[in-house]
Amino acid sequence: MLQRFAIQLPEWARTDHPLMRYELGRAARIPRRKQYARVAGFVALVVLLYWGGYVIATRFFQNAAGQNLTEGLIAVVFWPTLILQVFMQVASLALTVNTVSEQKRRQAWDNLRATEGGVGLAFRTRWATVYYRLRPLLVVVMAMRLVLIVGILIDLTAFQGRYIDLLINGVVPDVSPVVAALLLAFLMTASLLLPLTSVGLDAALGLLMSVTLQQRMYSVMTQIIVVAVRIGLVVGLTMAATQFIRGELTLADGTAWGLMGLFAGFGDWGLSFLHLGFYSEIWATIPYAIFLGIGLLIFSMAESALTEWVLNLAIRQAERNG
Repeated sequence: MLQRFAIQLPEWARTDHPLMRYELGRAARIPRRKQYARVAGFVALVVLLYWGGYVIATRFFQNAAGQNLTEGLIAVVFWPTLILQVFMQVASLALTVNTVSEQKRRQAWDNLRATEGGVGLAFRTRWATVYYRLRPLLVVVMAMRLVLIVGILIDLTAFQGRYIDLLINGVVPDVSPVVAALLLAFLMTASLLLPLTSVGLDAALGLLMSVTLQQRMYSVMTQIIVVAVRIGLVVGLTMAATQFIRGELTLADGTAWGLMGLFAGFGDWGLSFLHLGFYSEIWATIPYAIFLGIGLLIFSMAESALTEWVLNLAIRQAERNG
């Protein structure tokens, strides 16, 4: 299956491409002992994070994590997964932001610019390596989403398969169970796409920064600002969405819809919506919130298109100005 998937990738994104082999080979040249130490450290970090999530969800083992399996599951995995997602955002930017300076240190930049399509090929290959280097994080984040999606499917079988009828009772607008199930499918698809498109956009932004901010001091300062804004955005949207659901924040319907959309798109990448109890509460609270799933799917497609535009812009800037 993986081989069939690899065939669908562009040549510059395949592991057998010379530039890709070179980029990935630099990591492979790390001594095996250090590689094992990194793997062990990553596994320990993930275990520690999710163990901490369990401790917090159970209030230091004093209570059950949730009233049912899926509620307990989201309570345990939400914060650890959110932390890993924020780290992925930071890492995807950091892995590409020094691309031009690294090529100049290798004395390969002038050769790339002199070769027709050289800059574009190098940039696209560097962009693709981000996914390979972040594979462990992506595997964990995607695995948590798949587990929560299975939880949704299990929940839908409750009450002899009529659980979705109960969820859409009183929802504005009135939709049939079939339409509601289709909109849920859009949400589940978007929740799997958003980590991929968001990482791709951050990596493309890093390449653009590597061209426009070649002085190290400006590059470092900009990275710090971007990271701070990203973390602040995630924290702010998460707090605002939580306060709204708890009734501590009063908003107009349109503003509330926009807040929850921004929270899912930029905040947690639709993670919290994969808890059907939480998501159905939003349906009942905000008119037309049942369409947030299709909105997120459109958002992920727009993010993918924006990534391509930013990547092309970075390539043009590099070819023009170097």
